[in-house]
Amino acid sequence: MNRDNLLRGLSKVAWAYVLLFFDLNLGTLNLLPEWAGYLLLGQAIVLLGAEVRDLPLLRPFCLLLGLWAGLDWVVVLLGGSLEALPYLVNLVIIVVSVYFHFQLLTGLAALAARYQPEGMALDCKLAVCRTLNVLIITLRYLCALFFPVPWVILAITLAGFVVCLFLLCYLFALRNVIRRQGEEETSAEKLQ
Repeated sequence: MNRDNLLRGLSKVAWAYVLLFFDLNLGTLNLLPEWAGYLLLGQAIVLLGAEVRDLPLLRPFCLLLGLWAGLDWVVVLLGGSLEALPYLVNLVIIVVSVYFHFQLLTGLAALAARYQPEGMALDCKLAVCRTLNVLIITLRYLCALFFPVPWVILAITLAGFVVCLFLLCYLFALRNVIRRQGEEETSAEKLQ
């Protein structure tokens, strides 16, 4: 186990989710672009791949989602929208996104189960966030397509915001657990 890679990978995942869930716009320019979040997730997959066996299998999906987010960012910056594309194209991107995030958070929950202290239940908390995240992504897109009532979409968005905050707390808590374990091992080695 390379503890530095674990710590850097978990930090990248947490900051990637900040970029994916929060928008800060200056006119049509999104200052927190999703493509940068997928770039960080791609780097995190490489760093965490030795610890979570299935994560490297997500790289092609991460690349696809990152390229799509980059294309969307450029098109919106130029005043356009990718929503005019055929429904099937958008549906494929939604399905890939749901699958990618479900599998990524499942892998991180498995990582938490391996390193968390007894009774902390970070793995269960990450699994709950994973499930709620997938549910919110699905509801948001279904409502936008079939039931575009602004207050419903706003409620779903706020629920997503809350889930994101919990997810970030749990990811940083896992990072701190692994960092503390490394410090304890280092101080135990110095005492010997």
